[in-house]
Amino acid sequence: MMDMLWHVITRAYHSLPYLFFPLLVMCIPLSFACKQRHPITTTDHLAFAVANDLLPQDPQTCKDYGFERAFTAENWSKLLGLYIGLVRHLGIPPKTINDWRVRGVLVEEIKAAYYKIPAEFRGSYFPWFLQNQHILDPFAVIVSQSNDEGDAMAIVLRAWRFTGGAETDSPADIRARIASMPQDRQSCHLFYTMLLSKVHPVPFDDFWIPFGFCSCACKEEEMYLGEHYQALITKCTFDEFCNAFRSARIPDLFRKNGINVDLRYLADVLQNHRMRKSVWDLKQSVIQTDGQNSENRIAISAVVDYGFMNCKKDAEIRALKKIYRTFFERRDANPLALHDAAIRGNIFGYLGILMKLDKKKKRLMKNPYPLYALQ
Repeated sequence: MMDMLWHVITRAYHSLPYLFFPLLVMCIPLSFACKQRHPITTTDHLAFAVANDLLPQDPQTCKDYGFERAFTAENWSKLLGLYIGLVRHLGIPPKTINDWRVRGVLVEEIKAAYYKIPAEFRGSYFPWFLQNQHILDPFAVIVSQSNDEGDAMAIVLRAWRFTGGAETDSPADIRARIASMPQDRQSCHLFYTMLLSKVHPVPFDDFWIPFGFCSCACKEEEMYLGEHYQALITKCTFDEFCNAFRSARIPDLFRKNGINVDLRYLADVLQNHRMRKSVWDLKQSVIQTDGQNSENRIAISAVVDYGFMNCKKDAEIRALKKIYRTFFERRDANPLALHDAAIRGNIFGYLGILMKLDKKKKRLMKNPYPLYALQ
């Protein structure tokens, strides 16, 4: 019965991850707490999560082991799978993983553990981890943009001082203080680091959606938005920016500082980045190149809402992705209209007006909507 309940809630949660997270954690058994003879630590919570294939529910555990920084349901699942591989398949005790974390070598030790086994036996979670190391080490995203670790640290120092950090702080102090920031503030700091380096998030970055770059119709618009963010951070304080991001009021901050950003769908993303529409996850999943998304990953919300759950073979997944990619590449693409079609259960009808579709694809575009019980 519990398995069935978990399946139902998870399906709903995948469509609205932030809304349904409290429901998920309420369904996780807590009986293990009664069996402990010592104070329960985050190590215990991680061990329980790994043993039971469940996301950890303890807030401090989520912070310590990266779940707080994973942002999406798909990334939570991948991160849990990485830990399951370490503990259940490589035989590394959760206490050892915690020791790595405390010593600040978690990323390095995870790599060392997986590199000890042949590549064909490492599974899919480790390659995902290599592309998302910033979840466990915020500095990884910075280092990845530089060929030299010294250059990367110079970038970090520049951003640290720009955001009000003391010039006397050592690299170790900066690393520790950034890691201890609340997640929203940490995200803003890393975003500042990118902006000060004259770069902006790209589709395979976690920041591509929260900071609104998914609303851009082309690379030129992404550059345009990046330039306006660069102008904004010279006119507002870091605290103002963080507060605006946390409260989903970045558009107001642009206006307050006299910066006009003329992007049709930007406000929809920035004003709803915590409860974003699944169409933005769909766009991120389908417009990446094969090199950027070698494992053909698709956001779970898009799997449900846009029909990928109907695909029975890889060829159908590729065909469906191609259709959506073609849509997003159109200059007249309206993501919000596609979202509206999805929640009305009429994706095929809507896209069929814009492009020629094989009627056989109609089956693939079916979804559970409309949800009459919620209307």
